[in-house]
Amino acid sequence: MPGNAGACRQGRGAAARLALFVLLLQGSVPTPVAITVGRVTAVAWPGQQALATSLAEIADQARDFPGVGPLPDRPIRLILAPTRATYDSLTRGRLPLWSEGAAFPDAGTIVLLADRSSGLPAALRHELAHLALRWHVVHHLPLWFEEGYAAVAAEEWDRFDALRVNWQLARGARMDLDDVDRALRGARGDAETGYALAATAVLLLERWGGKQGLAPLLANLPHAESFDAALRETYHITEGDFELRWQRDLGSRYGWLSWIAAMGFFWLTIGALLAALVVLRRRRDRAKRQLLDDVEITE
Repeated sequence: MPGNAGACRQGRGAAARLALFVLLLQGSVPTPVAITVGRVTAVAWPGQQALATSLAEIADQARDFPGVGPLPDRPIRLILAPTRATYDSLTRGRLPLWSEGAAFPDAGTIVLLADRSSGLPAALRHELAHLALRWHVVHHLPLWFEEGYAAVAAEEWDRFDALRVNWQLARGARMDLDDVDRALRGARGDAETGYALAATAVLLLERWGGKQGLAPLLANLPHAESFDAALRETYHITEGDFELRWQRDLGSRYGWLSWIAAMGFFWLTIGALLAALVVLRRRRDRAKRQLLDDVEITE
């Protein structure tokens, strides 16, 4: 569900500006209200108080982020934007048009587009994962890792459907991690693929951690000089080595056999539907013929 634009990289004073903007909104018409649940303060407009309370409870009880555990005991502000215009204003128009969620770790704030309630709990978990990761590591990480981590933490497994029918992967095209970063910043279709690819890269690192998953890497990231240094310390490989191994893993999982299987399922479904329609048509024709025979006998 790419609707999540991820953790916004803020400049100095961004947290103060966002807080000031929320205060200004409180003087708008209609007036938003603040609802506090534990350490979470949800800001919502009239008609969305119940939704805000439910999401605030989810955020307050969020646990078990991969390799991190529970969120630190820090206040969280959750803002539910009732319209796209409000959302764009809150995020200062910095996010793609398809974005429906954003996290501001420095301000401890999450903004969600709440023009519909479906999918919001998953979107909230995605943005909470950005807070968990950034609060743990502090410094910025590669975009593909941040978004892949959030997708894995939110268990957005449906994203992989885009890879199973991706013709470029099926024919063996090689994508590097820079390509993934560009896709994540691109149009909706490219971003869907980018999120899925980022998640596969993070899942590979998680598998390498065995029973500990991402915990060894995330234990090294806060004090490592770079992401490459953390990979060297944790897995004894460079970032370039990891990229090559990820590309091979991606090819084995989403190569031509996977594509054929996915397409085969599609055509099998179409075939089953057509067969069902033929059966129904024949039954209807038999019923019509029987009715005509009955009329002839009566006459």
